[in-house]
Amino acid sequence: MKAIILRAKPDGINREAQFLEGCISIGWPCGKDLTGENRSEIERALLGRYPDISAISVSMVDIFVHMPEGALVLTPSIRDKKLVHIFKTKTTCRYNLVKEISPEGNPHFILVKHLKTVSRKDLPMPVRKSLSGARKTLSSISQHHMLIEDFINNDFRRPEDEDSQVKGIRDEAIKVLCDLLASEDEHVRLQAAIALLGAE
Repeated sequence: MKAIILRAKPDGINREAQFLEGCISIGWPCGKDLTGENRSEIERALLGRYPDISAISVSMVDIFVHMPEGALVLTPSIRDKKLVHIFKTKTTCRYNLVKEISPEGNPHFILVKHLKTVSRKDLPMPVRKSLSGARKTLSSISQHHMLIEDFINNDFRRPEDEDSQVKGIRDEAIKVLCDLLASEDEHVRLQAAIALLGAE
C-alpha cells in the first residue's frame, strides 16, 4: 500500500488549510486532465506547459495522479514545524476544470480524511528520518506503510510511550509503599515490606 510525504505548498501557495479541510493537491496545472493517463502521457502534457520540468517533478505528479484509495499521506505543518498531519485518501485523483482555467490553478486533487495531527517527535524513528530527508513536494515512503499503520492502530502512541507510562505508574506505586513503611500499624508496615520485596 502507498504512503507518501506531501508538502502543503503546491505551486508555492500555502494550502495547509485546504489539506486539513480534506482536499490535498500537488499543483502543476497543464491544461489537461491527467487522471487515467500513463507516465509518458503525463510527461508529454507537462512538457507542453513547462519545457524545463525535471524528471523528478514528472515522477511526483505521476505518483500523485495514480494514488489509490486508502493511501497514507503525511504532511508537515507549515504553521507549526513541530507537527505533522496524517491523512488517508478517500478517493483517487480527480480533476476540476474550473480550477484549471482560474487564476487559482491546482486542478488535480484527492479527497482525504484527516486522521490526526501529531508531534513529529512522536512518530516512529524511521518515519522521522524520512521526514527530515524529504525535501521535495512529494516523496514516497511506502516502505514505512506498515509502520505508520501500526502507529495509527496503536492510538498514535509509540511502544516506548506506553513503556514510559507503565514505568511511571510503577514508580508511583513503589513511592506509596515506601510511605507506608513509616506507618504506626505494624501489619501495614509488614504488608508494605512484602509488596516492596515482590516488586524488586
